[in-house]
Amino acid sequence: MNTFAQESASRGRRATNAPTGEATITVTEQFLNSFLTAVFDNLNEPSMPLTVGGAKSGPDCASEIRLKREAGGVRTAVHFENGRIVGPLAFAGAYNSGLMGCIEFSGWADSEVVLEYDNARRALVARFRLRDIHLNNTPAVLNGPLLSMVQSTIDSRYNPVELFTLEKLSTRVDIQPAGGALQLRAREIRPEITPSALTLHIIYEFVRG
Repeated sequence: MNTFAQESASRGRRATNAPTGEATITVTEQFLNSFLTAVFDNLNEPSMPLTVGGAKSGPDCASEIRLKREAGGVRTAVHFENGRIVGPLAFAGAYNSGLMGCIEFSGWADSEVVLEYDNARRALVARFRLRDIHLNNTPAVLNGPLLSMVQSTIDSRYNPVELFTLEKLSTRVDIQPAGGALQLRAREIRPEITPSALTLHIIYEFVRG
C-alpha cells in the first residue's frame, strides 16, 4: 500500500514537472572592450563624487573621480585571467581637503570584477574591487587613503551592481500553429570565466503561457 502511494506520488511529480533546458551566452574580451570604447565615444566620462573623509566640492575644485580612456600611458581595459575578470582602470580627479586644499590626481588602478548569483535579488550581480592604485606625479603617501576612499564610495553607492535578473531573462513565445504560447522562465544563471570568454549558463523551464 505504501509502495503504491509512493509510486503514484512520483508519477504525479513527473507529470507536473516542467521540462527544462540550458541556454548559454558567450561574451568575449573584444566585446567588453568595444563596449568601453563606445561609452567613451558617445557618453560623458563616468564619474562619482568623493564624499568620504570630509571631502567637499567647491566651484574651483570638484571632489570627484572620473574614469578615463587613458592616463599616463595606461588604457582602461578588461581581461580574463585565471577565472577572474581583471583590468586597469585609468582615472583622474580632485580631492578638496580642508587642510591641504585642492589636490588633483590621475593614475590607474588594478581592478577586479566578481560575479555571483544573488538569491534574494534573483539576479546576477557584479562587485567591483580595487586591488591597488598607482598615482602619476602625486606623493605616494596618498595611495592608501585614496584607494580606501574610492573603494568606500564604490561600496556605498554602487556595489553590488545588478546585471541580469531572472525576470528580464524570461520571455514568452507565441506558437500560432499549436494554438498557444510557451513561457520561457529563467530559473538559474551561473557565470563561467575562461581564458577566452565569459559564459553565462541559463537554465530555463518551459510552461504553458
